[in-house]
Amino acid sequence: MAWDGIGAKGNIGRKWIYVERDPLAIGVNRHIDVPLVGDLRDIAPQLAAALRQTARKEIPEFKPWIEAHAELKTKLTASAPTRAKPIHPARMAVEATRVLPKEAVIVRDGGAVSIFTGAYSQLTPRDVLWCQNFGHLGTGLPHAIGAQLAVGNARRVVLITGDSSFLFHISELETAVRKKLPIVCIVGCDYSWGLEVAVYKGTFGPQSPETEAHWGQQVRLDKIAEGFGALGEFVDDANDIAAAVERALACGRPAVVQIAIDALANATEVPGFEEFASWYGDAGY
Repeated sequence: MAWDGIGAKGNIGRKWIYVERDPLAIGVNRHIDVPLVGDLRDIAPQLAAALRQTARKEIPEFKPWIEAHAELKTKLTASAPTRAKPIHPARMAVEATRVLPKEAVIVRDGGAVSIFTGAYSQLTPRDVLWCQNFGHLGTGLPHAIGAQLAVGNARRVVLITGDSSFLFHISELETAVRKKLPIVCIVGCDYSWGLEVAVYKGTFGPQSPETEAHWGQQVRLDKIAEGFGALGEFVDDANDIAAAVERALACGRPAVVQIAIDALANATEVPGFEEFASWYGDAGY
């Protein structure tokens, strides 16, 4: 996805690959360019093998794409606000990801925080779990548990999420503690339904009431984590983010790093939101 407006809105110039066991389900909601009929467990390894084979070839289009992506990431990182308080979600993403292990498995969940992470992450992970558009909200922690069980002690699993999505299944921290899984949960906390607030403001203006889209700032996810037996860290200064994440990684047990972020910026400055909506929302369908 292009974050700086590269590419047109809607479906112009986009190719859709769809994996589905039921051939009658293909093309029901949109035109599919490459329909693949079969079980994902059979098709995914074949696609991975094809990609590895493709990577060995010199493809002219790849080089400018890689260079453009690197240039964009550099510009985005430089554009992240540097203020310490309130923490801008872009700064949170930069600071939190720059100290993560290169081989970390990243799990993304939530709305605005997940988009900020995709745009500003300083880590290019080999493996990312993010099931946007498939009932994803709240699945981050269960997915992280499954991922850590899959990789064992060889790699670390890091969940980056928003507070609204994290609260769906926060009780699964007990599972992580009981199974001794050293998952690190980095939670951008705007004390609201971030993308819902964005829609409110986009529809009704900056003074929209956003009824029941916010909750109290007394919510302490780090304390809840401690109650389950995990490590809890609370951060409200951008200069403290990296150190808190490093402590969480070093503790060797489940950890939650609650980062209080700027709620207004999280709702009104989502990078590439219009294009994001054209892929994952109703716009452009």
